[in-house]
Amino acid sequence: MYIKQIYTNCLSQASYYVESAGESIIIDPIRDSNLYLDLVKERNSNVKYIFETHFHADFVSGHLDLSKLLNANIVFGPGADTKYNVINALHEQYFEIGKIKIKVLHTPGHTPESSSFLLFDEEGNEHAVFTGDTLFVGEVGRPDLAVSQEFSKEFLAGQLYDSLNNILMKLNDTTILYPGHGPGSSCGANIGKETISTIGEQRLNNYVLQKKK
Repeated sequence: MYIKQIYTNCLSQASYYVESAGESIIIDPIRDSNLYLDLVKERNSNVKYIFETHFHADFVSGHLDLSKLLNANIVFGPGADTKYNVINALHEQYFEIGKIKIKVLHTPGHTPESSSFLLFDEEGNEHAVFTGDTLFVGEVGRPDLAVSQEFSKEFLAGQLYDSLNNILMKLNDTTILYPGHGPGSSCGANIGKETISTIGEQRLNNYVLQKKK
């Protein structure tokens, strides 16, 4: 198994390349397709899927271009209404990539369609979770950016609370956290300087996740 975080400083944004046994996926790519095409060529892998954690408001995604260039299906979680062909995965649906699996977790709140992707290694162990803009290092996603006539800030905040406490905080302490943004992003006011953490570290140190006594 091979995981690479592709971090773009000017956007404070992280995308990911995950590979196993010659098959790979790309998560939340930016518009510069060459970043990923060069890596795919270097690794000599077959990209099966392009996963999107949610609709991005702060940068232009490269998923459509990469889907055509790599002949790879685009995967969103539940509730993503698009004008193009995608796989709308179900909550807790699995995808196989080589010898590993990705489990889709619907984690709405930042946006209604926000999902996280839980990675199981070759032995079937819970290894890492890609949380998009739901959970950052030291911060959580904002519930006010997707407010509409259908979804109020209070409703989205309630969804975010449930996603964090009833889904992500149920994961193992050792599970690696790969967020969608780092410090400087407008998606969170207090994002830490690190771009990788663990669920256990966030349970202990993320101020939003502390239980009131």
